[in-house]
Amino acid sequence: MRASRDKPVLFLDFDNTVTRGDVLDAVIERFSPDERWREWEQSWREGRLSTEECLRRQMANLRLSAPELLDFISTTVIDPYFASIVDWSASEQVQLTIISDSFSLLIQAVLRNNGVKAVPVLANELAFFGDRVEAIFPYRDPSCPRCAHCKGQHLRRALGRTRIFVGDGLSDICAALHADVVFAKDSLAEYLTQRGVQFSPFRSLQPVLHFLETLSTPVVAR
Repeated sequence: MRASRDKPVLFLDFDNTVTRGDVLDAVIERFSPDERWREWEQSWREGRLSTEECLRRQMANLRLSAPELLDFISTTVIDPYFASIVDWSASEQVQLTIISDSFSLLIQAVLRNNGVKAVPVLANELAFFGDRVEAIFPYRDPSCPRCAHCKGQHLRRALGRTRIFVGDGLSDICAALHADVVFAKDSLAEYLTQRGVQFSPFRSLQPVLHFLETLSTPVVAR
């Protein structure tokens, strides 16, 4: 069913937002042959390495085939309220999109394994060459020096509609700064607090679902 143009739009990060824990970090830690990925991660956190370069190095360093990846993530658990959010969005004709700095193959597999119906996903891509991996960045925004997938571009395109964003990390900053309603935790919440940007905290997606349900609660005439 097509989402209505007068409805809000809903964007969610994936790792540690839809999922319980950071799936991509777990993959990198498990299949990296050495500890260089930690050095690159630290350089990224300190702003000395862009997200694109960090991910490109980390992915190229892996020794991992596509079947091994799918097997490793086969038991990944998602937040128990996410399926209800998907159902609410469908019933209310609200556009819901996962926007992630992770990879679409991984995300779609996790959703499928958890019985979640099709959800639009905008994410990075992976190419496999035996046990070698190459990261591809179809949503790289040249105007953004930090992000591999600048999530803010998708929210900018929804200008004029109420933009709701849910995320947890430093890769979510651009999206959060373009949203009208933000739910944040962990390093994203810390950053927004330091900047004085208003947000609602969350640990699970329950308060997000509750907020969405209030949007569709009919007003009873007195």
